[in-house]
Amino acid sequence: MNRFQGHIGAIRTCQQISLVTTILKEDHEIQAVVIETPETAPYLKMGAKAAVLFKETEVVLGLPGTLQLSEPNQIPAEVDRLEPGTLFTWVGLRTPIGDIGAIIPADSVALLGLIPGKEVIACVKTTEVMLSGQ
Repeated sequence: MNRFQGHIGAIRTCQQISLVTTILKEDHEIQAVVIETPETAPYLKMGAKAAVLFKETEVVLGLPGTLQLSEPNQIPAEVDRLEPGTLFTWVGLRTPIGDIGAIIPADSVALLGLIPGKEVIACVKTTEVMLSGQ
């Protein structure tokens, strides 16, 4: 599980759903869809401390300059290490917000030419990010 500390920088709400932007290190932002509102969840307050969590299996990797995605959670990264398996490979990434782990199909390592030192973009869908109040 990837986990980062930050503070809530923006909350947009429609009915019972909120789009919450959490500010992490170096002013990087991660957005999360939360099925709560500031009225129903006390931790949803501007400036409040929050932990951002997402599973390693929810990280998608792409190459810089080739991605035009609707997903705002795009984090520049550098491959630190690879732990190959039969079906999947664990990829350790260094990013401005801290180290991230990703589990991707083993065939994708060759497809993207992943080696330590290669620059990539790590993406996490807003619907796959969890928030925890502090």
